[in-house]
Amino acid sequence: MKGVVAESIKDRIWTYEGYLRGEIPPEVSEVVEGKEVRKMPTGGLHGWLEGMLYWMLSRALRQNFYVLVGEVALLLSRSPLTLLGADIVVISRERLKTLPEGAVEIPPDLIVEIVSPSERVPYVLKKMEDYRRWGVKRQVWVFPADEEVVIITSEGLESHPADEEVTLIGNVKFKLSELLKEVKDEAGGSRKA
Repeated sequence: MKGVVAESIKDRIWTYEGYLRGEIPPEVSEVVEGKEVRKMPTGGLHGWLEGMLYWMLSRALRQNFYVLVGEVALLLSRSPLTLLGADIVVISRERLKTLPEGAVEIPPDLIVEIVSPSERVPYVLKKMEDYRRWGVKRQVWVFPADEEVVIITSEGLESHPADEEVTLIGNVKFKLSELLKEVKDEAGGSRKA
């Protein structure tokens, strides 16, 4: 039709109804206040750390918690639509009776995020705040490049160097320095996993 300008996908405001109808394309990683966020796929080190932390959590908590991994969809708001993806989500089976086929709609007991070098500081800070306002009880942010772990709870924020043991949840603890050494050893001395 003459004179009609096609709506740019980047300018489109995504809705909860559109999410339910499957209209949001797969290249859209997250939706924040109706606007799409596209992120680069993670690297090998990110995936390895995610796998190791998932394994530790799943082994220890499986009986009483769901431990979900792999950009788990979290529905923070239906209007405007805010749909975030988390690396690892831990939620009590008492609070979440059955696993939803779609997004998790209640705040988890724990979210673990591994921060990739491609992620920008404003994006990370906004996501931390969005999780806090939504009611996530505990956030553990792993910064491999900075060799630091940040924990956010209702009491505030704590920063830990890589060689300090930190608690994920309950009695599940880890040292980032040990995980980084392990992956370096597995890769034959190179940390470019």
